[in-house]
Amino acid sequence: MEESNNKANNEEMTTWDDAEKLVTEVFRDNQRQAKRWFVAFLITLAALVATNTYWIYVFNSYEYVSQDGEGYNYYNSEIGGDVENGTKN
Repeated sequence: MEESNNKANNEEMTTWDDAEKLVTEVFRDNQRQAKRWFVAFLITLAALVATNTYWIYVFNSYEYVSQDGEGYNYYNSEIGGDVENGTKN
């Protein structure tokens, strides 16, 4: 009878040892995945900040509308063209 109790105790210990190993393995896998997702998040965040910074720089470096001394507004002041503002006679 003692042998059967010892076997039952050994099986329980093995079961708990296996459970502990399984939990430890699952926990380590989750830690690795969390680290990978965090690194992916940081890379995505850095890319977002970089692209937005570049877009703001480009957007602010271009002069979209300018006004000459007579009060006429020109789009892209470097190209004057032969456009006349006003009525034709």
